[in-house]
Amino acid sequence: TEEDMDASIRAILDRHIIDVQSLIYRNIAGGSLEVMPHWVRGFSGLQQPVFNTFLPRDLAGLSDDTLADTAAFFSSRNTLYGVELIEDFVPGGADYLNDCHYQSLPPELALVISGQPNEVDRNTEIMIEKVDTVPSLTAFCTLMHLVFDFPLRDMIKLYSVAHLKEDRIGLYLAFLDEQPVSAGALLRTNGAASITNLVTIDDYRGQGVATTLTYRMLADARELDCDHVMAYSTAQGFSLFHRLGFEIFSQRQWFLPPGIDYE
Repeated sequence: TEEDMDASIRAILDRHIIDVQSLIYRNIAGGSLEVMPHWVRGFSGLQQPVFNTFLPRDLAGLSDDTLADTAAFFSSRNTLYGVELIEDFVPGGADYLNDCHYQSLPPELALVISGQPNEVDRNTEIMIEKVDTVPSLTAFCTLMHLVFDFPLRDMIKLYSVAHLKEDRIGLYLAFLDEQPVSAGALLRTNGAASITNLVTIDDYRGQGVATTLTYRMLADARELDCDHVMAYSTAQGFSLFHRLGFEIFSQRQWFLPPGIDYE
């Protein structure tokens, strides 16, 4: 349970959450990340609030002053942004942002698995490839574009060719009927890893594709000495991770600044 989690594991995960931000933002074409004692700020320049983030690391990081500074930083760059709140870092932060009239998105579960995953039924028809060429990177970006409905040019900027040279980032494609139908990313830092952007095309859901891909990423993480693997999940996606043996350790929620119409 959440209460029983070893403090040393929690410290590894807390550090990992920040390190992963660094890995993500520093590999975006034109991206940057500032890591301060009380907060982290990531800038991609893309017009999507979830790719320009302010993440408070503790209660001191979430105040009228830091929110005003953040608003000024992003508005001077003419960029939409979101506040990314990890419940463990800032207990009660959600109430504070609601009082400030930020718009909350549905919370996500922060999950972790340590050690071997549970044995699950896997789809043996699926072929999984690691992205290691520009054409396969383009296929990865195209899949993200199809599933998330973000502009393809944004996805290409987000998953720049720098990813092919960065050995701590593994991008994966799963093929069925000889076409890419699912994708995911495995980001590794100092003994921990995160599975991100796990997506499957609608027509191929319910065939064990995402489960099979996740199982493979977990196997790769273990081979690379990552004892703990994290993932963020929506409430709908939880059963997939739960079957594999992930447990909830915190929650994450995005908040969009007041006074902006996101239609």
